[in-house]
Amino acid sequence: GRNTFKDSTNGCTVISPLVAVNHLQSEGPGISDMKIEQVIDDIAPGVLSRVRRKLGLSGTALIIPSDVHDFMVDEKILKQEMFVGVCGGNLLDSIHVNEFLNLLESGEEEQPNDSREEKKDTSKKVAAALFFHEHVISILKVVLPDGTTWYDLVDSLPTRVTENRREAMGATRTRCKDRNSLQTLLHWYACAKFSTADIKYIDANEWDDHMGMFDPRVFQGFVWKGA
Repeated sequence: GRNTFKDSTNGCTVISPLVAVNHLQSEGPGISDMKIEQVIDDIAPGVLSRVRRKLGLSGTALIIPSDVHDFMVDEKILKQEMFVGVCGGNLLDSIHVNEFLNLLESGEEEQPNDSREEKKDTSKKVAAALFFHEHVISILKVVLPDGTTWYDLVDSLPTRVTENRREAMGATRTRCKDRNSLQTLLHWYACAKFSTADIKYIDANEWDDHMGMFDPRVFQGFVWKGA
């Protein structure tokens, strides 16, 4: 949808979890497009300025996602019991990505040596903030009345979109009808972000967990579930 992005520039670190929490609190299958626009234009700027004040950051400084998570829990925007887990790694590695998708699909963290055969409750809405390449997007698990689950990728970055034959700058919402489609979308999203220098680095270097923070493939995902 169209929006002005007037006071939420560089605020994706705040916008993404706000979209996530509003999705979890929404009626029905999930958050509406209108609500996403409201989060970006009206809700995020005030929260963003409070986060920056609390952390002592300038108006253009990049905000660390974990700091935003802590702020939102402290301010009771998010409840700690809604937090499922955090994971990360190489966004081009299906093993790393599947760990993230497992959290998103089940809404709970798998415990090591957990041999319980209990069927997991996958009927609750789940949402995540995904940090990649100095930008944060939202991944929303939409649950339909018949139990079918879809996944939406919401990106607040202004993108040129065509609406009623008119071009406008706006956030985007991309819908995946199953988990495999989301995995493909995330792979495409990652590749679209890489610069020529990134591609040279990737071609020359195998992934190394110890060097991850310097690697252009690195991602971090924070996952929450509905109460």
